[in-house]
Amino acid sequence: SQIQGVLKRESSEPLLQGKDPNPKVEIEFWKNRCEDLQCIYSQLKAREVRNMAELLERVQSSYSPAFKAIFRDVEAALSEAQDINLHLKPLLRPLEEIENIDFSEVKPLLSHVLHLVCLIWATSKYYNTPARIIVLLQETCNLLIQQARNYLSPEDLLKGEPEESLGKVQEVLGILNFYKKTLEERRETLYTYFKPGQEVKEWDFPSFMCFARLDTFLKRLRMVDELLALALDIEKLEKIEFSGIRGSALSQQVLCMYEEFQEVYKVFSDRTYDCLDTTNEFEDDVSDFKQKIDDMDRRLGTIFGLAFDDAASLEHAFKLVDIFGSLMERPVVAANVFDKYHLLIPMFDKDLDDVKLIYSRHVQEEMDLGYTQVHRNMPLVAGCLHWAQELRHRIQVPFSQFRHIMHPCVSLFHASHLKKCLDIFNVSLELNQSIVLF
Repeated sequence: SQIQGVLKRESSEPLLQGKDPNPKVEIEFWKNRCEDLQCIYSQLKAREVRNMAELLERVQSSYSPAFKAIFRDVEAALSEAQDINLHLKPLLRPLEEIENIDFSEVKPLLSHVLHLVCLIWATSKYYNTPARIIVLLQETCNLLIQQARNYLSPEDLLKGEPEESLGKVQEVLGILNFYKKTLEERRETLYTYFKPGQEVKEWDFPSFMCFARLDTFLKRLRMVDELLALALDIEKLEKIEFSGIRGSALSQQVLCMYEEFQEVYKVFSDRTYDCLDTTNEFEDDVSDFKQKIDDMDRRLGTIFGLAFDDAASLEHAFKLVDIFGSLMERPVVAANVFDKYHLLIPMFDKDLDDVKLIYSRHVQEEMDLGYTQVHRNMPLVAGCLHWAQELRHRIQVPFSQFRHIMHPCVSLFHASHLKKCLDIFNVSLELNQSIVLF
């Protein structure tokens, strides 16, 4: 019957049908259900219907128990719908605000929505079941995915400037992860929403039941993020120029690699598909792209190694590391250049020895001449201090750059050895300054 059809209808049906409804669909469902059941209940309470029910009961009709059961079911369903409709209404405004404001400003609203969800769980008589709340949380995830997609414009995401697109993708990743983190925090503090003496009902369902689609979307976003970050890194290759004997040849090789990358990356800008749609061939394109990039990374690592071997000094070596920047963190590149880092240690040792030699000669000249040679047009004390500071700067600058290199040869034994050498040298410089001032 039509009444049974209304009673059996569930708000989870769109989700079970593979659709992606947002929470407003849930709110609308319970609003309509409440109105429908109220209408049915009013009809069942009408005088004509009551008279018919009394007649069926008097004649002991077989339809009488069925009619009573329908009446009880409608009454119970109406009570449930009224309770749920009342408790879901406060969600409507913040959900509409989420749809209307810029997605980058949505974080405070997410906290507010989850706060209301917890209140609903603690105060509603009928909505505090896992089946109900999971539907609402899944639909909230759908809303966030919808708004994130609108904010990112996925059809143009890989066609614009990588830096701008990457910034927006990372912003969205931050917001969605914030939502997940906040939900877990609310789960942990759910007991605070219950009144003293009230039985606390925890969310005893696993998180993946709420986040399944959101996690899939996040995985795709991270894939796009990695792609854009790589495109941004590779842009550096266009401006890289090496010095040294092989500098010109290596610079030309890198430029050719940059042009090759542009051609390979073009496959994404030429595509008309939605790169955030998890049902298209985007992942296949990314897989093919990564294979080509791995080959480029190996060649890039080889070029770095040759350029490193060609570095005339520690300063040039650090400039080379700085030029390659985040490209050095790519696994294939890092594997190719791993063995080059240890060469920085003897380079630094040589610079340290050179500085010590300069210092010793300076002290010897002062003893031989009876006065201190300083920079032209500088007074004695200021000149001596300036000379000492220059010498210290020559060691401190490269030493400070070692901190940014994550390599066993730098971060463990050799780093402590270098620090010891630097401490000894600092003492000697400070002593020299003290003598000058005295």
